[in-house]
Amino acid sequence: MFLMTLLQSDSSSTHAPSMAVERVPIWMHGIRVTVLALLVALAYWPELYRIVGKWQTDGDWSHGWLVPLFSVYFLHLQRERLARVRPQTGWFGLFVLVIALVVYLWHLFITPMGYPRALSLVLTLGALVLFLGGWGVLRVVWFPIVFLLFAIPIPDAAYVTLTMPLRMLASQVSAFLLGSFVPDLHVDTSGVVIDYVYRGTSGQLNVEEACSGMRLMMAFVTLGAAMAFLGDRPLWQRIVMLVCCVPIAVFCNVIRVSTTGFLHVLGHRDWAEGTTHELLGLAMLPVALGLFALIGYTMDHLLVEETEDEDEPQGRPDVAPASSAPDRGTEP
Repeated sequence: MFLMTLLQSDSSSTHAPSMAVERVPIWMHGIRVTVLALLVALAYWPELYRIVGKWQTDGDWSHGWLVPLFSVYFLHLQRERLARVRPQTGWFGLFVLVIALVVYLWHLFITPMGYPRALSLVLTLGALVLFLGGWGVLRVVWFPIVFLLFAIPIPDAAYVTLTMPLRMLASQVSAFLLGSFVPDLHVDTSGVVIDYVYRGTSGQLNVEEACSGMRLMMAFVTLGAAMAFLGDRPLWQRIVMLVCCVPIAVFCNVIRVSTTGFLHVLGHRDWAEGTTHELLGLAMLPVALGLFALIGYTMDHLLVEETEDEDEPQGRPDVAPASSAPDRGTEP
């Protein structure tokens, strides 16, 4: 009923044929957005509490605190475009809103699952924008809404499925590098475990789940998406830079695991544990950002978009060029 009241107040001011259209004061829009935000927060409070708890307890999702702030900042950047769009009622948004609420209630009471409930929250926000603002408003603010997906923790089963290949890749590459650069070192890999024998001393290295690189990957992909959106580039270049975030994060994690392996084998285990190990992980983020910037620099200087010269005449000119022959005057 509250949404219908808001809709009727908008329609009465935009569809009167014989009366001048009065612009709604900015403070009125602020009140409406605040009330809607409170209603959504109240309805999704159990899911919001679960997501925030995941940010607090799981380091792989600690970047989630920054995602809503980035979304608000992106929305702030679009304020001029948004001010030029005339809101219209999008009835398809009401249909999507009903679907989102059904999904939320179903996975809250019938089949309890956290991830679909979190997805329905983002879908609800998009549906409300479409319903109250129309397609024109949604085209302006779609990215700040979609960007919120980076703050939603994926299910634990999917997380383990994704981390296992990353751990195996890190162990195999690290074993290859150790055997190639350390003389008299014999290594053998079995899954995520590296067995080594060095100068009569045997040992074992295990690539733990925390060393899979998922934390770096999730944080860097989130940051890469933000940087790609903020950059003034063609759409295909933004997609390329976003896709490159995954191999860059994998490469940096392999470097981190390999460096830890070298420290263990060469007798510097104190440097490979505790605070030093954490600092090594943090040091990979500047490396990843440097590689990301290098890709952007390469596309800026090696891939130049060809544009037609507007000053150059095209086709046959309408006026023939003046003759270069000297003027002999007019004959009588």
